[in-house]
Amino acid sequence: MSDFDFELNANPHQFIHQHTTSSQNTWDKFHSHPGMEFIYVLQGEGSAIIDQNIYPFKPGSLMYFQPFQLHRVKADIPEKTFYIRSKLLLEPSIIDSYLQKFTALYRFFQHLWHSNLNCQVIQVTNSSQFETLFTLYGSRHKQLEITEDFALFFLLFITTVKDQWNVQNQMERETQLRHIHYAEYVMRWIDANYHEEFTLESLVKELHLSRFHISHLFRKATGSSITEYLTYRRLREASFLLRTTSLPLQEICSKIGIGNISYFCQLFKRNIGATPSQYRIKQ
Repeated sequence: MSDFDFELNANPHQFIHQHTTSSQNTWDKFHSHPGMEFIYVLQGEGSAIIDQNIYPFKPGSLMYFQPFQLHRVKADIPEKTFYIRSKLLLEPSIIDSYLQKFTALYRFFQHLWHSNLNCQVIQVTNSSQFETLFTLYGSRHKQLEITEDFALFFLLFITTVKDQWNVQNQMERETQLRHIHYAEYVMRWIDANYHEEFTLESLVKELHLSRFHISHLFRKATGSSITEYLTYRRLREASFLLRTTSLPLQEICSKIGIGNISYFCQLFKRNIGATPSQYRIKQ
C-alpha cells in the first residue's frame, strides 16, 4: 500500500489506474484514513467490510469509503490470477469550492461526504464510462498537478458516479450465508461496547453460540479475528480523540476500554506507525 500517502498531506488527490494484486502480495487489514476513497474493480471478487456491514464485490463494482471510516477489502485471489482495480483518494475540502456552482452535483457530493449511507458498493450499469474516464486520466494524471486540472477530471467522475448511484442501480446485496449475518452482528456489538473491557464470554452470551463457533464464523466472513477488529475499532477512536481533543492519554485509554497506557502506546505505535504523542503533533 506504499502507492498512496494516506495522510494526504503532500498529495491531497491521488490516483492509481489498474492496480494489480496477486495472492502473494495482498494487503488485508481493517484500517481508516483521511479522505474519500473510491475503488473501481476491473477483475476479481471478494467482500468489502465497511463499518459493520459486509458487501460482496465483483468486476464492475464501485466501492466508496468516507473519511475515517473503518473498512477492509477482502479479495479472494486464486493462484495465477489477480485482483485489479483503479483507486482514487482525495481530501474533499480541495474540491468543495469547485462543485458549489453545480447545485445537484454539490448536494450529491456533500451526501457522499457527510451522510449515513445505506449502500457503499454499487454495480455500475455502464462500465465503459468508468474505464474510459480512468484510462484517459490514468495516462495524464502525473502531469496534472494543478488543482483545476484535477477538478475537471473529478467533475466528470462524480457526475458519472451520481448517474449510477440510485436505488434502482444499487447493487442488491446477494443472498448471504448465515455466518455473514453473525459477523455483522459481532461488528455492531463491538461498535457499541468497545469502550468497555472486552470478554468473549459477553459476546457469546448475546449470540448463544460457543466461543469456537462465533470465532470461526467471524474469521470466515471477514478474514480477521474478533480481537483484531476490536483493536482497530479502538485505535480508530483513539486517533479521532488525539486529532480533535487535548485529552490526556489516561483518559483516552479509559474511553476506548484499555486500562494500561504502556500497552496502548505499544499497540498504537505497532499499528499506526507513530506514538500517540507523535501522531497528535502531526495533526
